[in-house]
Amino acid sequence: MNEKNREIFEIISDYGSFAKPFLNFMILKTKHDGWNHLFKSLEYSWKNKRTKALEEIERGLKHNNTKTLKYLLLAKKLSYLSSIREFDKSKEIYVFLRENFKNMPKKSRKIVSSVLINVENILNLNEKTRLWSKEYELDPSTEIFITLGKAREKIKEEEYSEAWKYFERSLILSKKTPHRMGIITGLNDWSWYLKDFDLEKSKQLSHELMFYSGYYFEEMENRFGVFDTFFEVNKGDIETLFLYSNIIYYFYHKLPESGKRNSKENYESMFNIIRKFIISEKSTYINTEELRNCIKNNIANISEASKKIHVSRKSLSGIINGKVLEIKGDTLKKILLGLNMVPDINSPEAIINEYGKIYIEKAFKESVNKLEKMNVEERKRLFFNTYIACIYKPKIDIVQIKNLNFVDDFSIKWFIIEMIKGNEFINARKNLVDHFFSKMNKSAYNEFINIYYDLNKNEKEYMDVYIRNYSRYDIKWNIRIEIPDFLRNFVEKYSLKKMPATLAYWYYESGFERKKLLNVIEKF
Repeated sequence: MNEKNREIFEIISDYGSFAKPFLNFMILKTKHDGWNHLFKSLEYSWKNKRTKALEEIERGLKHNNTKTLKYLLLAKKLSYLSSIREFDKSKEIYVFLRENFKNMPKKSRKIVSSVLINVENILNLNEKTRLWSKEYELDPSTEIFITLGKAREKIKEEEYSEAWKYFERSLILSKKTPHRMGIITGLNDWSWYLKDFDLEKSKQLSHELMFYSGYYFEEMENRFGVFDTFFEVNKGDIETLFLYSNIIYYFYHKLPESGKRNSKENYESMFNIIRKFIISEKSTYINTEELRNCIKNNIANISEASKKIHVSRKSLSGIINGKVLEIKGDTLKKILLGLNMVPDINSPEAIINEYGKIYIEKAFKESVNKLEKMNVEERKRLFFNTYIACIYKPKIDIVQIKNLNFVDDFSIKWFIIEMIKGNEFINARKNLVDHFFSKMNKSAYNEFINIYYDLNKNEKEYMDVYIRNYSRYDIKWNIRIEIPDFLRNFVEKYSLKKMPATLAYWYYESGFERKKLLNVIEKF
């Protein structure tokens, strides 16, 4: 068992928090020994509770451990101490590990050397641990973040061309593993720093950032800063803001009110702009001074403007001078279309909302036209891929998709746009869903979606997450975790793979949540 513990610990070290299911499994399955405390320390570390993580390490060191485990525990202790800036204690353990490196079991050297190299960078030491032996390469996580650290250093030194090279290198390393935090951090930082030098490239990176965020993460409220980066890079692109405002709005409301870095108060200014891009069905607006000035600034001659927008000169004058107290949405649409007005983030909410309605109607018609060219089976697949991937589920059924006969409902129109156009975040989740169903035969697929559609909202949410996680964890692993007996029938019935099906179950750290998921799976 010790060998398996070490192998899983290496996986967790290489993949970071992406390997969460392995950690949840090991915390429950390892006996109360040094290994159990080591795994528990990682759980606390990922929650940024480094003091608690250190306490677990101290408990682990009290056990009668093998040499391999002893050095792994000390390496993690060094890592945690350096992260909380306990540099004197860090240096003491660093010296001990460095002096005893040759005496360590080979199986612990790779991880220990990576920690030492990482600490050398934090403590500004120049020991060049990586040269001790070519046999012990850096674990991917350490190399990725050291490379990112070099990129940031080059930014401080204003050596920007060199910084972009390091960012690119870190991204290549991150995708090769894959290391999801490395990918997200690299794309986020590179896009942020590049925006003042090459906005188009920065936008490209930010859209890639959204794809990988949707692909790898369920709980985006824990890394909301990527949306802030995306907003700052794309705030001049109105259509992009319409496509993403609902997603940012959704995760914003999951943030704590205050007190933490990822809190509503820290992103309030961004949200005050983003909320204007949440299109509402409001049809009448108060004629505020801000709104009047916006219209006035786009009119050189009232008579000519009146002809272009097909609104009488008297009515247009009344709007501009404030005698008209309320403006209808249809009138604003005429003004926007007639004067070719394109709002920006500083435009009045009424202007943005009506422009949004124009945008959604156009995008909806284009999406329906593309659906018409698909056969019914293609539509059906795309419908369920999108339905399971989307954040807001509308009241829509497959009959409407087959007949292309939709009720005049804003949420349905938006869903149809997500089916065809979508955005990188939703499209990544659609890819995950499509992968889950890819090996199912037609009868199994039809049975699955019929059962799924009858689930209640809460049950659907559990199954949605399970489906996406199955695909996230369907990669090559060098170790096997035995599939629980209660998943076997489900896996065999729907032609699923054992390992990703098992890891998707262990994604939940709470036994209560795993039981809730199992209750849903049993319905299939």
